[in-house]
Amino acid sequence: MFENVIFLTCLYFIQGLPYGLQARFLPVYFRSHGMSLTDISLFKLLLTPWMLKALWAPFVDKYGSKKSWLAWSMVGLIFTCLTGAFTPPKTIVPLAIVLFLFNLLTSTQDIAVDGIAIHVLSEAELGYGNIAQVVGYKLGSIFGGGVLIWLSDYFEWSYLLFSLAFVYVISLMNVAVLVPSTDNDKKNPKDKTANKKETLDEKPEKSWFIQHFIEIFQSPGTWWMIGFVLVYKLGEQGALSMLPLFLLDKGIAASSVGFWTGVVGQVLSILGSIVGGGIVSTSRMTALVLHDICAFRLIPMLFTTLVIFSWVDKSQVCFVLAIISMCLMLLTSGIVTTATFTLMMQCSKKAPDYVQASHYTTLATLEVLGKLAFSVVLGSITDAIGYEYVFIMFLVLSVMAILFIQQCPEELIKSEVELTVKKNE
Repeated sequence: MFENVIFLTCLYFIQGLPYGLQARFLPVYFRSHGMSLTDISLFKLLLTPWMLKALWAPFVDKYGSKKSWLAWSMVGLIFTCLTGAFTPPKTIVPLAIVLFLFNLLTSTQDIAVDGIAIHVLSEAELGYGNIAQVVGYKLGSIFGGGVLIWLSDYFEWSYLLFSLAFVYVISLMNVAVLVPSTDNDKKNPKDKTANKKETLDEKPEKSWFIQHFIEIFQSPGTWWMIGFVLVYKLGEQGALSMLPLFLLDKGIAASSVGFWTGVVGQVLSILGSIVGGGIVSTSRMTALVLHDICAFRLIPMLFTTLVIFSWVDKSQVCFVLAIISMCLMLLTSGIVTTATFTLMMQCSKKAPDYVQASHYTTLATLEVLGKLAFSVVLGSITDAIGYEYVFIMFLVLSVMAILFIQQCPEELIKSEVELTVKKNE
């Protein structure tokens, strides 16, 4: 069991590297080198492959094995890092191509890793597998964000990318040794009956594809869940994205910002995810937990807004207060994320069996879309109205998320109550 958890933690660590690189490291690096907030936000468009990965997920399932897709994506990432090492950050277009390849390869890798996790984890191991996913991914984000920001004060761009290439080389060797084969030809004989039924019900490819998505969107609670995942993180994500840049603009050293936001903050986020998983597993009332923690999230959000408005230049007290508020936001962020993804899974379980995986992938993709679409325009909004008023907007968006969850459909709440009653019987 622990062997599966260890290698899955390593795989999710690798997946977290590009996110930390683009969400934490590059904004601070670009801002410290004079790039405008608008241009920094536009780089988020390069995360588009994460919104579209559901379109090529069937190819990963149909052709080859998950292990081969994973290995070849690692090879591609090694060459992408080497190319990036010879691409100075000032050359915008070549750098954009490198970052796009990063996202294309890692989004494909995500499909393969999730498939491997489903294949190797038993029912008893799913809880440990989810911990591997959360902790591994966020540790990768810490390395790709905070550690690289800290090292950027001492090493040139090329050395940082060479170090990432080396990490992918080690990971490729681990994949070859530790990851089991999951060839599509090696199917369970028990699935033959289901396969015969699928053959009898076979339809033209285009008709089947359209019907597949019709089933997804007709599932109980799906439209509400889509709306919620599109908006629940907007205020929080905006505050956590803009606060490090605000601190840089106020003269705080990039290495200090990187340490507190990218390392300490991410550790607290991991802790929040673990705590959130424990709370949800104990209570089974996911919607109620989500409502309460979203309400609690308003406290650090309001605290941060007050710090922004009352900032005094070169004040160490203001810096400490900003860091405290950010740490509280990241702690609650981890809890909110875990509770939301649990509610997403409960919603997906209400869909027909043959579309549940696609249902969950669709929700997860839209969750990324909500954050990405907002982050693209966030820099322009901040440039236009200033840090003070944009943080008021973040606060309003966080209140809207609470009002939204109060409209949670009965289908989802009822299933949670039934689960709680069964547990207590």
